[in-house]
Amino acid sequence: MNLSAWIDLQGIFVELPIMVLLTPEGWALPSLINLSISIANIVPLLLVLLRWHQGSRFSEIPYIYIIILVGAISCGGLALFWQKTIFFFGSQRSIWLLTAIFSLSILDCTSSLVFFDYMKRFQSKYLTAVFLGEGLTAAIPTLLALAQGSMGDPICIENINSTGVQPVYPQPRFSVTVFLLLMTFIIIASLFAFMLLRWTKIISMAGAAEKYSIFPTDQQLTLA
Repeated sequence: MNLSAWIDLQGIFVELPIMVLLTPEGWALPSLINLSISIANIVPLLLVLLRWHQGSRFSEIPYIYIIILVGAISCGGLALFWQKTIFFFGSQRSIWLLTAIFSLSILDCTSSLVFFDYMKRFQSKYLTAVFLGEGLTAAIPTLLALAQGSMGDPICIENINSTGVQPVYPQPRFSVTVFLLLMTFIIIASLFAFMLLRWTKIISMAGAAEKYSIFPTDQQLTLA
């Protein structure tokens, strides 16, 4: 479940060496991504206030579905439209790209609140799986970027007029679109994993529920 959070933005960061060469923002793109993440950190505060207001009526489960579903849609849309630009304020701008990144930032910044809240239903030893998932959100994109090649070192060649040299970057083994689609499939797999926890008896079969938790397991809610 926790694998679905931050893997999208981590994937975008490792793809920046390619994306900055193909977007009008250029090397301003990393700064814009960091700005989006900073602004998105306001949303977890709003969620905390909402939880305080609702008290015991608050349930994190709908928010988990929203985070994973919207994350998969945003990442998939990003894979298809990240190079599309719109003429805005006098120049071409990657509005689709920046909008998708901002939505992913909101979801990822909020994920830790609701994911760890859900883990209260399980024995503490299962928190290891959550932290493992968080670690893999950085490891998997990095390994994929290494397999992709991510441009590599440029080769300087003479230009047509032989008046200077220009850098030529080697082509990656697969495109940014393919990379982001792989991230999307991982998020979708996380959705199916969460649905297995919710709608099967895998929790009771593994004896994973916290015996003294004030939060009933999904199976207990179904029986009730």
